[in-house]
Amino acid sequence: MLTNLLEELAREAPSGGETPGQLWRRGRRVARKQRLGTITIAAVACVLLIVLGTATWHQGTGVEPATDTGTGSYLPSRFHEPSPHLPGTDSVGPLGPLIATFDAPRKGWLGSSDGVVGVSAETGTYAFLDLPQAASPYLGEAQLAPDGRHVAYWTTGEVNNPIPALEGGTINGYAVYDTVTGEVVSQRPSTERGIGHGTLIWFDPTHLGVEFGQMQDCCSSIRSQSLVFDLTSGRATSIDVTLDSASTNAVGSVVAGNDSSVVVGTDGSTTPAYVPQTAARVNGTQFVALSPDAERLAAIFGDSAPGPVYVKDVDSNVNGERIPDTYVGVFCWLDDTHLAALQRHGDSGRVDLVAVNIEDGSAEMLSEYVDTANLALNLLDSPVKNQPAPPRPWSPWVPTITAGTTLVVAALAILVWRRRARA
Repeated sequence: MLTNLLEELAREAPSGGETPGQLWRRGRRVARKQRLGTITIAAVACVLLIVLGTATWHQGTGVEPATDTGTGSYLPSRFHEPSPHLPGTDSVGPLGPLIATFDAPRKGWLGSSDGVVGVSAETGTYAFLDLPQAASPYLGEAQLAPDGRHVAYWTTGEVNNPIPALEGGTINGYAVYDTVTGEVVSQRPSTERGIGHGTLIWFDPTHLGVEFGQMQDCCSSIRSQSLVFDLTSGRATSIDVTLDSASTNAVGSVVAGNDSSVVVGTDGSTTPAYVPQTAARVNGTQFVALSPDAERLAAIFGDSAPGPVYVKDVDSNVNGERIPDTYVGVFCWLDDTHLAALQRHGDSGRVDLVAVNIEDGSAEMLSEYVDTANLALNLLDSPVKNQPAPPRPWSPWVPTITAGTTLVVAALAILVWRRRARA
């Protein structure tokens, strides 16, 4: 029985077939084909990754500096909306004196946060300012010094008896960041529960005015205190005057107060001033422009802006001389006869910085798209130069996902190729 079965199977078995030598050569051909396909696919994937890496690197490179103005600083003819993925100064280093700062959202791997972008006055580079211990909810109140050398901001940290509702956001002081060295000088006023943010205003490049209160609960503070911090000596001196609604002339004086206004010096000395309560605000703390000699004011008087600009003596109780045309606001005095004013152009809502001659009303364009900028007032007389737009880096997820997808597709392509080559 078994013999018959074996004979039957032998008759049904296929005859012929490849010899061992042929099978060996065929296996070698399949192996070469698989290796060739694998190398080709891997090479294509590498080229794609190199292209992606190069493009990502170019996205993060700085813009070409503007032509040397011979002064060390310049005013860009146009400001640009900063990318939320710009690098920070912890990565690129201090930018040097800044011509402007912008409040801007900052995005990273895990989400977004508030940020402050600095614009170099010498190279035009844009980068986020990495401000140690900054109180993020109040970064919008950071103030650029008139010479662009320092940035003042509120800091957060531990206090003796924190308010639970403010956990993680308690203000415990203020700090000054040096845009050239990257060094930070911090001040911690005596406080039990944290201080309430009030006013940060530069009298001049080395004197910072600060006003704050002591927190009572999550939403109110008491006992407002005003002081002047001297960067040169490192000492803070209390002054018996409010800095509420203050505007600076950037050379040693501010005009402050709502119910009754005064011109305040760095030593706390005061001179009465008359500022109509309808003066339109420009931005943050700057709502009128005080002349360098602290004897004249320029402002938009009225219920809203745009409107005409008036120039008046500090102690005069009338609006003063009207300058032709309408403006969104005034920023500062450029010299005895010129104001830096904000003017809206066209239907787009674009707000530009112009130099206005108070004697004949003529205006000259300085820089476009400055409505959200915090400018270095003492640098606004710098030469105006065209500046290329800053780079707009991709989200870090874009190259990561693209690279991962490339590798997965390459691996699948190699697997499919090797299977087909074996068939």
